[in-house]
Amino acid sequence: MRLRTMVVLTAIVSSLLGAVAVYLVLTVPNDLQAGAMLRSAKKSLAAHDNATARATLSKIVQQYPRTDAAAAATVALVALANEERQQVANDVVSLRRIVEAQQKALIALGAKVDAATAAPPPAPAPQPVAKPAPPPAKKKAPVKKRRR
Repeated sequence: MRLRTMVVLTAIVSSLLGAVAVYLVLTVPNDLQAGAMLRSAKKSLAAHDNATARATLSKIVQQYPRTDAAAAATVALVALANEERQQVANDVVSLRRIVEAQQKALIALGAKVDAATAAPPPAPAPQPVAKPAPPPAKKKAPVKKRRR
């Protein structure tokens, strides 16, 4: 009986060791690949290539969901989204300022146009009195030459 128990325990322990070995064989390459992709995404972020970084981070989360790199990629995606949201908010604020300034300029220009249309037109400058032209000089009759 004792031998039987030892054989069963040995079988269970060897099965557990085999399962751990299989798990490591299957997950370690995934972790390495995900880690390499994460480093590539970080380089893209450092180069301000947000589109490539976002695509790489999304691929990490989709292909290697149970890795540490996937958790880091999720955090990086959230941080990237927050940064872009803040940038868009800043752009909206600056555009609103520009629009307000343009509206003020348009209102001031409209006031000038209203003032110009409301004022009577300026009186025309007096025309200088034209002197009458002297009568044309009479031409002398042509002198006829006599022949001798």
